[in-house]
Amino acid sequence: MRNAIAATGLSAGLMLAAVLPASAQTVIDGSATGLDPALVQSIETLVTRDFKTPAEARFKSLRLSKARNAHGYCGEVAVNDKASFVPFHAIIEPEGKPSLLLLSEHGGSVEDRETATRLLTNFGCVE
Repeated sequence: MRNAIAATGLSAGLMLAAVLPASAQTVIDGSATGLDPALVQSIETLVTRDFKTPAEARFKSLRLSKARNAHGYCGEVAVNDKASFVPFHAIIEPEGKPSLLLLSEHGGSVEDRETATRLLTNFGCVE
């Protein structure tokens, strides 16, 4: 499950969001319209932190998840405009450590993928 779930410091993510130049529109379906732009940038930074070219990532279906802490967000990400979208769940807490569950098409065991799919389903990110 280590491949599927990772965490990083919120302050680092927010610092990156403040330092990085604004990228082109990466949410392709308008689903980020009701969300704070700084929050969207924090989600994008967290989700793409291990991507070779994060600026090429595309997002869709961003929304509040069913996580009880009210700081969880579902969405889908593709590493570029030619790649398939994969679901994710990001937790962004103001004074906490953010976490990410990304259902990757690569790596991890079958058990890890099944566990990640079950968690994403419970959070309302996949059906």
